[in-house]
Amino acid sequence: MTASLSRLARILLGGIGPIAIAVLVQSAGNLAFHAVVGRELDADGYGALGAVLSAMVMLGVPLGALQAAASALVARHGPGRATGVRALRAVALWSLPPGVLVLAGAAGLQAYFHLGSLADAALLAPYLVVSAVLATARGLLLGDRKVGTVATTYLVGTAARLALGLGLVIPYGVTGALVGTLAGEVAALAVALVPLLRPAPDTDPAAALRLRAVARAGVAVTGLFLFSTVDLLLARHHLSGAGSGDYVAAATVAKTVLALPAGIMSAVFPRLAAAWPLPHRARALLTGGGAVVGPALLGAAVIAAVPWLVLRLLYGDGYADAAGLVRTLSLVAALTSVVTLATHAGLARGGRTIAVPWIGAVLEVVFIELWHGSPGQIAACSAAALVPTLVVIAMLEGRAWTRRTAQLPSPHADSSGAPATAAAAAHGAAKGAREGWHADPGPELA
Repeated sequence: MTASLSRLARILLGGIGPIAIAVLVQSAGNLAFHAVVGRELDADGYGALGAVLSAMVMLGVPLGALQAAASALVARHGPGRATGVRALRAVALWSLPPGVLVLAGAAGLQAYFHLGSLADAALLAPYLVVSAVLATARGLLLGDRKVGTVATTYLVGTAARLALGLGLVIPYGVTGALVGTLAGEVAALAVALVPLLRPAPDTDPAAALRLRAVARAGVAVTGLFLFSTVDLLLARHHLSGAGSGDYVAAATVAKTVLALPAGIMSAVFPRLAAAWPLPHRARALLTGGGAVVGPALLGAAVIAAVPWLVLRLLYGDGYADAAGLVRTLSLVAALTSVVTLATHAGLARGGRTIAVPWIGAVLEVVFIELWHGSPGQIAACSAAALVPTLVVIAMLEGRAWTRRTAQLPSPHADSSGAPATAAAAAHGAAKGAREGWHADPGPELA
């Protein structure tokens, strides 16, 4: 027990601590950005900015898939300058056609969102391309366990966004705030490219990022997104007036529990991908689980203890009746982190369990469509859908990661069918051993 706690402490402090801190700083910076911009712009301008920023946030799902696929590629096949350049070039080429489409349709987007300038809509095009390449770069770095560099990209990006966005919003309004947001992504990408473009030998010269790998990661990430947010969308549809406001306020508070575990999961996932073919993969899953689920449970416990205080700090006295909902939805969000962990574990080993969150989302929709008379009923339906989803995926992944096999599966995180080289596996094993993920590289690496 003491050894397990020691490994977990090493992971939290060295392996994923920097990115956890960076995510917290980024979240605080985002709140500060909106607090200042919301005062500088009038209601119509802030609404326009919110529409464009919401479109940018929606890109988080495909960007998450790119990051996961890139991190698995390096975790399984090892790092190298040529591998990184191939992946970055491929993603840049993949993202150019959507970027061109957005640019061509900028006038239509301007009219639909009632934006004051064509530039406000056109800025979505370079943002899409830059963010796609940045997500891939971060994934490549995470796969190589360069968590500190990834954390630095978040910090630099946040600082650039605040400095330029807040400086430009006064003379240029919405356009200035959006330019600052794009500048933050460009600054973060510049930081990420420095280590990736340094000369370094490739442990597997044939390794490449495949669209099939990105698609598999997309299935996992999209399923988790729907499973964790569909109740909020349906609540807005079925409830009205105070009931709708109470549920949205409570869900917004509760789902903040998932923000930090999501950031930590991005650092844990490549370690799971590297650990899967090794004898001590169960240990990697347990320590990773503690790193991801622990903060979620702690955050939920704090919010559930004083929900009225959190609601008052964020919304004033208008949602005092939502304290009970906050408690319920905070527990649901905390336990959803277990589903997040298990889904990524399935993705790391190439399993079909990545479809389980989709089934859970469908179950949640069915329950809410049948019982939606009050915010409490919708929250209960969300919890009811969580229970079987959590039990099924935890059992399936627990059995997969703990079973004994004479011949361990060949790594196939890039879905190309090519196993990782011995050098790549040794590279991951050595780094993992230093961080406490698995103490023995296993006989297959001898």
